[in-house]
Amino acid sequence: MQSLTIIMNARVYSSLLLSMAVLALSACEEATSPPVDGDALQAPHRVPPGASSMLWGSSSASPTNPGSIFTIDEVSGAATLVGHHGFPTGHDRIAAIDFDPVTEVLYGIKGGPCYGAILLTLDPATGAGTLVDTLMGGWFDGTPGVTTCASGSAAIAFDADGNLYASGWYGGTPQGKLMKVDKTNGAVLEVHPTPVGYDDWKGRRIHYNGLAFDANGTLWASRGYSTTAPQINKVDPATGAVTGTLYLNDPVMTDSLTISDLAFGSDGVLYASLPWESVLATIDTTTGDITRIGPYGAAVTQIAGLAALPRTLYTLLGRYWFNEAGSGQGPTHVLDDQANPVDLAITYTFDFSWATVGGHIGLQSTGTNHAGIARGAVVGTKYDTGLTGSTQGTFVTVAAWTDAPHVAPIAGFLTASDNRRTALLASDVAGRPQATFTTDMQNNLSVVWPVALGDNTRRVLHLIYDSNQAVAEERIRLYVNGVDQGNALILSGSFPALGETLKLSDTGMELQVANRAKRQYRPMLGTVFYYAAYNAVLTDAEITKNATDLLADDDTTP
Repeated sequence: MQSLTIIMNARVYSSLLLSMAVLALSACEEATSPPVDGDALQAPHRVPPGASSMLWGSSSASPTNPGSIFTIDEVSGAATLVGHHGFPTGHDRIAAIDFDPVTEVLYGIKGGPCYGAILLTLDPATGAGTLVDTLMGGWFDGTPGVTTCASGSAAIAFDADGNLYASGWYGGTPQGKLMKVDKTNGAVLEVHPTPVGYDDWKGRRIHYNGLAFDANGTLWASRGYSTTAPQINKVDPATGAVTGTLYLNDPVMTDSLTISDLAFGSDGVLYASLPWESVLATIDTTTGDITRIGPYGAAVTQIAGLAALPRTLYTLLGRYWFNEAGSGQGPTHVLDDQANPVDLAITYTFDFSWATVGGHIGLQSTGTNHAGIARGAVVGTKYDTGLTGSTQGTFVTVAAWTDAPHVAPIAGFLTASDNRRTALLASDVAGRPQATFTTDMQNNLSVVWPVALGDNTRRVLHLIYDSNQAVAEERIRLYVNGVDQGNALILSGSFPALGETLKLSDTGMELQVANRAKRQYRPMLGTVFYYAAYNAVLTDAEITKNATDLLADDDTTP
């Protein structure tokens, strides 16, 4: 599950994860760089408290900042140094990196096709590595330096379910392979031969130099400079076979284009690192056209590998895990686990306290006449800047409620005076979910879905605002446990116009949970377990995964 543990009375943030991948122009042709001593860390580091960059890069034997991690500006291509891996064993190079979309951990391969394969997790704030283990199993031994170009790996990629795949190279008969790897211990679970190559790879099985899964689950591979016909390939992860070839059209390097790694960004674009030019580029997966974005700059000589944050993390503004360990009164705030946090101050009352319901922890409201609330001001914060003027947003609440004798706010944005409400999820007197928005055109756009949910059952609710949709009725959606509830019924206002934008900039706007700040006698009856806000519309697949993960655990990291 995509999560970070938050201890309610002490902020716990993991640092930003990064991407690392290494340049391999052929199976055995890489410059060496001296190993750097350092101490291994002892725990994995999970992804971002609020990522500022979608793309990350790593250097291999780069003369400038070798074996280091960088953020990569996807607009300009500029690389910004984060830090060196600091792991003492084996060669300095990090041959590959990728984010595990399930655990939010960044993994890297320390080595290369001729330099072994040591699996690490990487700290996003410092670049420091933590040992998982050496890739090992069957014919493959990833121990570095056993013999000259004995074996190694230069590519890894996670699929959407968190399965780890790696390229494999062995200098003798086995040659190129695609491997499935146990991410917990480096054990090689499956080994599949790659096809026999041609041109400079004639008679040898090809070595995949970069791997990346697209949003549809297709695995793409780059081969460095292993053919005079520049190309990237579609690969069957179950067999290692090439299932499709995209020939590349490059106006600059017509016969010797080198691609060290690939990464699909959260925008769906395929990015590529051109190491000899030290340039970030994109590849049109339909035409094969190469477009250069810009140089990496002075911080690095070559970016060997690329990785991209999962879209659900890159577009995540804030997230709250209601996971206080015990019932009753406790900490002063519910903590936002993302960058530039907006913490929610808790006002306790006898009828508003921590509770464990069915093994899940949340803030519970048990009365219809109390002033309990969790709230935080948002004007001028990341919520204001990220959502005001935006045509899209996703707001996730995990809650359970019973019918109240009034409209009961559950979670969302509203002013202290109740005059403006944006993405406010509430229940009506029949327990039906309703939502209210303030936009640049409407002060009170309110809708309801005709499904009674007031049975005190814990559910995951995704509230979607998307005024880019062609059909007006589809611009506000509600998903319950991953299931689209269909068109809402208008209570006031009208469905958003095309391009109508959200507004959170009204004076006194707050993120509130479980009560209205001024109407003290109108609380919800139920429990809120989790809340998150995104400045994008999550896809159906992302919503389904979120719902599955949060239904299983809405309190802590797995």
